Amino acid sequence: MERVKHMRPSLYDVLGPLEKFCEDFGAIEVEGEAAARESLVEELTKEVRSRALELECGEVVVPAELIEKVKERVLRLAASEPCGLRGGVMHVRYQDGQELARVVVDPCMPNTFELYLTLQPDTSTWYHKMGRIIKPLRRSSPLLLSTNFVLEKRKLYPEE
Repeated sequence: MERVKHMRPSLYDVLGPLEKFCEDFGAIEVEGEAAARESLVEELTKEVRSRALELECGEVVVPAELIEKVKERVLRLAASEPCGLRGGVMHVRYQDGQELARVVVDPCMPNTFELYLTLQPDTSTWYHKMGRIIKPLRRSSPLLLSTNFVLEKRKLYPEE
């Protein structure tokens, strides 16, 4: 009697060449990163604006320029990460070290890095200068954030 070899089919035999799937995987990754970018911008803006009571002001004004600069820098720092932007956690602080927000970009992804964003007030505004002199004015006046900021990155995994 002849022995019959039963070979399990390889992945290549079942699916065919993988080149046709690579484009699809790239589209999924780009969509995930695009959604993460939008989520980061929305969450960051919402969290910072909602902290008017903690900052003792009438409202927090976040310039669009600031958000764009932060987004560009964050994307540059996240490009070298294993999970990309979706593996990040951003801690937002005010100039005096007060924690304003913690934004998790994608709760379903493991966190591979942390970003520490320190925001600063725009000291050239009239409200800022007068608010330092007249304390009640400070509580009712808006706080305009400066487009200057400090962004630090800390990796949560050992480098080889």
